[in-house]
Amino acid sequence: MNTRPARTQPSARHVRGITLVEMSVAAAIVGVLASMALPSYQAQLATARRSEAIQALTQVQAAQEQFRAQNGSYALNLSGLPRAPLAGEHYAVTFVAAHASGYIARAGLRNGATRDMGCADITLTVSDGVAAYGPSERCWNR
Repeated sequence: MNTRPARTQPSARHVRGITLVEMSVAAAIVGVLASMALPSYQAQLATARRSEAIQALTQVQAAQEQFRAQNGSYALNLSGLPRAPLAGEHYAVTFVAAHASGYIARAGLRNGATRDMGCADITLTVSDGVAAYGPSERCWNR
């Protein structure tokens, strides 16, 4: 005779695991949290990348002041400046206007760079040694 106890099947109450409804609820919660965090992340990323433009324009300003000290006037193009940055990974620097007593330098977003609302084109306007920063003070906050 067989002395082993008979195997019993576990009842539905004893089965452990995650149901499809629980997985769906968890996925929905993760999706809502991600959609709330994404705009903040993108804004922080744009602010961090904007520092590249600010640094480039600051370097242009320093190079222009060095050129002016040596030559008595500002350079009329970027190629005449020593160590002037022309392009970064996200921004490209150009002169919008230049004359002997001043210039307007622009750092504009390169193609494919993340949009930066209101600060896509950052400008540095210098006239007779006085600098103005544009398009707004918010773009230059470091």
